[in-house]
Amino acid sequence: MEKIEQNLIIYVCNHGFSYDAMKEARKAGARGGTILHGRSSISQEKTKFFGIRIHPEKDVLFIVCKKENTDKLMKALTDNFGVETEARGLCFSLPVSDSIGFSFEPLPPFEEKVV
Repeated sequence: MEKIEQNLIIYVCNHGFSYDAMKEARKAGARGGTILHGRSSISQEKTKFFGIRIHPEKDVLFIVCKKENTDKLMKALTDNFGVETEARGLCFSLPVSDSIGFSFEPLPPFEEKVV
């Protein structure tokens, strides 16, 4: 079995921006991701940090990708949904030592579906 070097991209943003950020990651080649909804640990009295209002509701997006695609995907996430946008998105990656069940075969071109 071929060993593929992988990374886990973790993207954290204000609630409501993760689905659009995932669309950008798909356009850049991501096969998929998992979104978790959460709440910031910052208390209500500390809702401003360096003059920036901290949104208490957060989304966390996890994407497992080939190591060589990490920079491209992180750039896609943060170009339109980075820390200087309303999303206040930040992202980092961690190496994945082992995994089962992931496919990294290319997907057909991304087409946004209107429902």
